Amino acid sequence: MQPDAGPSGSPVEGTSGAPDVAGPSGAPKAGPSGPPKDVNPAQFDPLAEIEDARARRQDREERLETLEKKRNSARINVYLFLAITVILGIFSFFPGPIHGDVSDNPQAQMSPNEAETWIRDGGDVDNYRDKIWDGSSNASSAHMNIYIPPPLPDMGSTSSIRVDVTFVSYRNSGSTHFKTGMFDGDCGVLPAHETLHADSWHLSEEDLGPGEKVEFTLYTQPGKKCILIEWVEPVGNPGTLATMDVEVAIYWPRMFTVPVGLITFMMAGFAFIGAQKTGKTYKQIKYPEGRPEKKLEEEVLEAAEAEQRGDQLGVPEVEKPEDADAAVVDGPSLAEAAASPPEQDDTATVTEEMPPQDSPVEVEASADEEEPAKAENSADAWTDEQLLGAGWSQEQIDAMRNG
Repeated sequence: MQPDAGPSGSPVEGTSGAPDVAGPSGAPKAGPSGPPKDVNPAQFDPLAEIEDARARRQDREERLETLEKKRNSARINVYLFLAITVILGIFSFFPGPIHGDVSDNPQAQMSPNEAETWIRDGGDVDNYRDKIWDGSSNASSAHMNIYIPPPLPDMGSTSSIRVDVTFVSYRNSGSTHFKTGMFDGDCGVLPAHETLHADSWHLSEEDLGPGEKVEFTLYTQPGKKCILIEWVEPVGNPGTLATMDVEVAIYWPRMFTVPVGLITFMMAGFAFIGAQKTGKTYKQIKYPEGRPEKKLEEEVLEAAEAEQRGDQLGVPEVEKPEDADAAVVDGPSLAEAAASPPEQDDTATVTEEMPPQDSPVEVEASADEEEPAKAENSADAWTDEQLLGAGWSQEQIDAMRNG
């Protein structure tokens, strides 16, 4: 066989020159200088780890202290604003200064002559000078100068002050219709009631019996005022016996108390929300795993009680002693025997001192039993070989045999 012919023609030319891939140009870039920034050095240094833990603990304690102070301050603000709101509410809806008193009338059971004598002699008239009545003068009207704070510009109904009036009639004859008005300035020469604002005066046309009461409300501006009450039909023969008695209750200006009360109530709400948020953050930092259901003191007490009962150590209760197979000795226990000494009996003492003597029958029976035992255990029944094997010497055997 002839070999196969090889390829014909000139070989294929390969790549000429240097390879196209160029190496890195220039100097190599510098590596990072210093340790990486995101690596905590405490991971490699135990002392640094301890210092880092101490710093974090101190930072946590400082944050807890700051949050506790902030929470306590917010709680105090809540209580303060609520207290101010309550006080302003009391001033707004409950009367303040009260002038006069209709609960006590010293002339209720007096005749005109007795009342005149009571006024002339002095008596206890000084105790009733603050009353708004006509029981100390010869007139059929009553009046009093009253100052209503604070001084404010007249702003109509916005700055008006509420005044509650209680009127008691002691008139025995004639008409019981009367007029009441709040005038500016002192009680002197005053204009007619009809010249006042409609809210500042009141006309009563009720027929009242002796001791009956009427209540109504007036509105006036703060400042110096004069309240005047007079009968529409004057008394025919006015004397010193009281025919009317009046009590006036003045409220605080609501233009200040109501708005300020609403503002303080809203501030109390905001302070409450702030206290809740601060308290929640404080609990999250102090109890990161959740607040324990029980206090530390309760847990310690329960652990102490459990340890006393043996539950803490997990020791099962043993109903029977460990040596249960041992024979149980009947009779009193050691404590019972020590508590109750045994009774001493003369016969028992004598019996203990003198050992019992065996009867003849028992002695004979025991002798008969010992004879076969001696015969079996006697050396005469043994042969010389057996005795020698047992360790005897020949001299001992001869001495025993010869008797």
